Amino acid sequence: MPVGIQRINAKKSQPNERIVFIKPLKGPDEAVAQEFLERIAAQCLPIMKEHLLSVMTLEEYEPNREFVGRNFNAGEVIQLVLKSPSTGHWLPFNYVQMVMMHELAHCKQMNHSRVFWAVRNQYAEGMKVLWSKGYTGEGVWGRGALLGTGEFERNMVAPDEILPEHLCGGTYRSRRRKRKAKNELTYQEKKERRILKKFGANGVKLGADEATKAKLEKGRRVQAAPRVAGSARGRELRAAAALARFDQQKKEDEVSVKDEEETASEDEYESDGEDAGAEAVDINGKKLLDGKGHGMIKVCEDENLEDQDAQRELRELQSSFQRRPAIKEEPSDDESRRPGLAGLENRRETTDDDSLFINAGDCGVCGVCGQRKGSG
Repeated sequence: MPVGIQRINAKKSQPNERIVFIKPLKGPDEAVAQEFLERIAAQCLPIMKEHLLSVMTLEEYEPNREFVGRNFNAGEVIQLVLKSPSTGHWLPFNYVQMVMMHELAHCKQMNHSRVFWAVRNQYAEGMKVLWSKGYTGEGVWGRGALLGTGEFERNMVAPDEILPEHLCGGTYRSRRRKRKAKNELTYQEKKERRILKKFGANGVKLGADEATKAKLEKGRRVQAAPRVAGSARGRELRAAAALARFDQQKKEDEVSVKDEEETASEDEYESDGEDAGAEAVDINGKKLLDGKGHGMIKVCEDENLEDQDAQRELRELQSSFQRRPAIKEEPSDDESRRPGLAGLENRRETTDDDSLFINAGDCGVCGVCGQRKGSG
C-alpha cells in the first residue's frame, strides 16, 4: 500500500496491496474488465514489492488507434487499453501484462532513455520467470483458485487485426507550482520586521507616555526620573508597571505579526513558465487535468519504433498472439453421465500400450473386461 494509504474493513480481498484503486470502464463488459485488471494487478505483485513500486489508480482506457498504455505523475494513474479498436475483441492477457511492465518502468524513469529500457527489461524478465512458475497471484488469486468467466480469453483478437500504432502513449506530469520571486530586503527593513514581529506595532518610548506616568505616580506629575534603580520609588514604579501590564493583557488582544514563511496564499505561487511545455491534450481533444484540476505537461513522447529496444519489445508482444491459451471445452451432459465401463468399451483398440489395460500385470489380461493384451 502506498505511504499514507490504509484500507480499513475491506469487503473483498484485494489482488495487489500496492495498487489502491482499480477502475474499469462503465458498460456491459465492466465485470469482465474488472476481472482482467485484477488479474493483471495480482500477477505483478512480486515485481512491485521487489522494486518498491506503488500505483494509486489502475484504470481501463477506451480502445483507440494511438496507444495501449499511459502513465501519469510516475504512478499516480496508469491507464491500460484492454480491447482492440477495430473489432472490440479482448487483447491477449500476456500482451497487456507486458504493457503494464512498460508503464511500471515509467514510475522509475519517465523518458524512453537507455536507463528506462534497462529497467523495463528487468521487469519483463521478472514477469517471464513468474510465467514459467505458473504464478497468477497470492491467496484467492493463486493458481487454480480463480473461477472467473474467462471471457477475455475466449473472445480474443486475431493476429491479423489492426492494433494501436504505439504501445506507450507517453508520460505526463502536473504543472509544478513554485513561489514567486521576492525582492531582497535591506538590512534596515529586516531589522524593522524583526522588531515588529517581536514587540508588535504602535509602541512608544519607555517613560514617554505622560498619562501612564501620572497613573503610576498616583496622580502626581513628577518631571524627574528615579536616579537609583534600587530606591523605594524605583521599586514602586516597577511593581506598578508590572501590575498595569498584567491587567492590560486581560483587556486587549496581543498584536502579532504572522511569519511570512509559515503562511502562503495562492498569490504567492506561480505555475511553470511557457518554456516548460504546452498543455497536454487527450486524443479526444480535451485538456488533460490532474486530480486537483491543474493542467498537465507531456514529459515523454511516444517511443521511437526504430529504436532497437523498442523493436525487441514489439517482437515480444507479437509472440503473445502466437501462444494463445487453450480453452478447455466443458463435457456434454451425455458424456458426463456415461458409466466408466462404457467408456472403456469405446476405447478398445488394437494397441500394445499397457496403460489401456487395468491390472494387466505380467499376464497381459485386463482385470476388468478380460481382454487379452494384443487381441483385437
